Amino acid sequence: MTTRRPLRRGLRAPAPPEPEPPASPSHALRLVGTTLANTTLLTALLYFFGLVETQTYFIYFRVHYTLLAQTPDEIFGRGVDGVLLPLTGAAGAVLLFLVLTRFLKIRLGEASWTRLLRICSPVAAVLGLGLLVSATAIALDPEPFRDYPGLPGLGFAIGVLMVLFSWRHWTSRGTGSTRSSVTELVTGYALVSIGLFWAVGDYSAALGTSRAFEAAGVIPTRPAATLYSAESLNLTANGVVQVKCADPESAYKYRYTGLKLLLQSGGQYVFLPANWRAPTGVAFVIPKTDKLRLEFGPPRSVPPPGC
Repeated sequence: MTTRRPLRRGLRAPAPPEPEPPASPSHALRLVGTTLANTTLLTALLYFFGLVETQTYFIYFRVHYTLLAQTPDEIFGRGVDGVLLPLTGAAGAVLLFLVLTRFLKIRLGEASWTRLLRICSPVAAVLGLGLLVSATAIALDPEPFRDYPGLPGLGFAIGVLMVLFSWRHWTSRGTGSTRSSVTELVTGYALVSIGLFWAVGDYSAALGTSRAFEAAGVIPTRPAATLYSAESLNLTANGVVQVKCADPESAYKYRYTGLKLLLQSGGQYVFLPANWRAPTGVAFVIPKTDKLRLEFGPPRSVPPPGC
């Protein structure tokens, strides 16, 4: 006679949790590709910003920037200096938007959040299309918006994002999928990049002119530059004085006063007259050689009559 084992009653032991599936290689590749694409775009924007600012800065002083052979370090330096404040503002706005979105999604719940998206989607479509139409009109006639550099391009980029958001929300309701196609992603990325380059180009040009105007305003406060040369340089401008040194054995036969050094780059000096004015001022681009010697003194110092 066999005895039956009593049935166990009560709670069963919980089943061990199933291990999470490892991240697929395609997901990792997409993450790496997105990071590289954004980094490349940011680098290109910084260089483009610095290049346009460099061009407009030297145009103000009537010097073509290619004469100075500006290095990539100098161009990137101007780009970082100029775009730092706008980039900080844009990053802060994006962070605030993401935090607000996450907060509303948690507080409202799934049903209320879905209703909110259903309301915001057509509103975003109308506003985005309005921004795109306005940006197109400004591109055809930019003169009335010269005082608002960067806004048309930024409005174009934001308009593209709004339209893409509305489009994805509308198509996801019909197909049940929230994933975007490669064509949508590439097209949207290209259009947003165009808007950013447009904004950066306008803003950097205005900033370059503004920085040059500020530099011209402080020319009288720069140290007085005295230029000695072994040969005559024929520098003729209002306030620039050439003196031929009396000592026949002097290594530097000529002295030039009334100058201010704007900068030195690419083996070239850029000098301005001390009384430089935008309407009539000239600039001197002089190669840096062993036949030149520079002396600097207080801004309003008066050199001796002879050398």
